[in-house]
Amino acid sequence: MKLDAIGIIGYGNMGRALAHGLLRKHKDQTIGILSRNIDGVAHAARSKRLVVHKTLEALVAASKIVVIAIKPQDIPALLDQLRPLARHKWFISVAAGLTTKWFSEQLASPQVVRFMPNLAAKTGMSLVGLSPGQEVEAGFTAQALELASAIGTPALIPEKLMAGLTGLSGSGIAYVFQFVHALAQAGVREGFPYQVALGHALSTMEGAVSLLRESGEHPVALVSKVTSPSGTTIEGIKVLEAAGFTNIVMEAVSASSKRAAELER
Repeated sequence: MKLDAIGIIGYGNMGRALAHGLLRKHKDQTIGILSRNIDGVAHAARSKRLVVHKTLEALVAASKIVVIAIKPQDIPALLDQLRPLARHKWFISVAAGLTTKWFSEQLASPQVVRFMPNLAAKTGMSLVGLSPGQEVEAGFTAQALELASAIGTPALIPEKLMAGLTGLSGSGIAYVFQFVHALAQAGVREGFPYQVALGHALSTMEGAVSLLRESGEHPVALVSKVTSPSGTTIEGIKVLEAAGFTNIVMEAVSASSKRAAELER
C-alpha cells in the first residue's frame, strides 16, 4: 500500500525507529522530521529521504499523516500549536497514557489513531497495539496499519485493552530482558563467563520462540515434551513453581496494566 505524506514530530528512539522502518519498507517514500534534538536533526539530515523541517507549520503543511512521537509531558504545549493546523490531517500518537478521545478534544479533530509499540521497534520486531478513535476514516485506519507494520506486527485492538497491552507487551519486553539476564546469571553460577552464558540464553530463547510459532502447539504441550519422568527439567520447574513463577509473571503484567490505566486521560 502506498502511504500518504508522513511527518514525524520527535526523533528520539520511537521517532527514529518509525522513520527508518518506513524507509526500509517503502523505498520511494520520503519522511518529514521535526525535532528539537540537535544530534537527532543532524542524524536525520544525513539521509536523502528524510526531510528536516524547521517549523511545525512547514512539517504539517507537507504531511497528510502527522506522527506525534515526543514525551507525554511535552504534548499539551505541542497540541496548542497543532490545533489551528489540524483540519484535514490524520494524527498518530505513540504517547503512553493519552487516549484518542483526549487527543481528539485537544485537536478539535476526530482523526486520531493510538499506537503502543515496544522497544523492539528499533529492529522492526515490535508488537504494535493500534486503536483508532471512534470516528476515524477507514482509509486512515488502513494506512495506520501499514505504517505500524514498518516497525513490527500490528494488532488492531479496542482502546479499552490498551492498558492491558501495555502491561503484556510495552512493559513485558522488559520482563523478557530480565528473564534472559537471570538465565545468563544462572549460567555464570554454573561456570560460564557472562557473555558466553548470555549468548546461550539468547539462543535458547530464540529456539523456544521459533518452535512455538512454527509448531502451533500450546506452550504446556511443549513443556511436557521437554519434561521427562524423574528428569532434570521437572526439578527446575518444581523450583520455579514453588517460588510462584507463573503467578509472579501474571502479577507483574497486572501491575503494569493497572499503572497504565491510572495514567490514562
